[in-house]
Amino acid sequence: MDGSFAESSEQAHREIPPEGRRRVRRMAWLYTAAAVAMLPWIVYLAETLPKRQFDRHYRAAWVGFDIILVLAITRTAYLAFRLDPKVQFPATATAVLFFVDAWFDVMTSANRSQLLQAVLLAALVEVPAAIFSLYLALQVNRRVLERAHLNRARAPNTRWRSKRRGAAKESVE
Repeated sequence: MDGSFAESSEQAHREIPPEGRRRVRRMAWLYTAAAVAMLPWIVYLAETLPKRQFDRHYRAAWVGFDIILVLAITRTAYLAFRLDPKVQFPATATAVLFFVDAWFDVMTSANRSQLLQAVLLAALVEVPAAIFSLYLALQVNRRVLERAHLNRARAPNTRWRSKRRGAAKESVE
């Protein structure tokens, strides 16, 4: 690999003002805390979910899903700590996983108390976490697009522009 990845990361550090870096770090700590908080939840699920409900692997499916969710949250936190613009990808994946988790929690509830618990968890934790993750991804994407536009304005690709101007002149004539 060339040094362009390291250079772009260093450039991102220089271009983001200190207040912006602090805000990003707070977001990274939120993701870290969410990943850590989910670990006891996974252990709880592994111990309390029925071995068989609708499927022979019901418990394994939910525990495995939550482990994947923790991995996505952890990756989001890691890239946020590094101020890496690629954080938008795991943040989007995290949002999707939270929405899916909320949906299946509600849809697989066996009785009213489980349904109430699932709806409360979805409304108070999973859906807000998904929306926050989408917000993070959109903000980073906006910033990346702004930087790309500014970089293109500073150092235009003359070869591309000359081809385009030539094509434009030909179409006018």
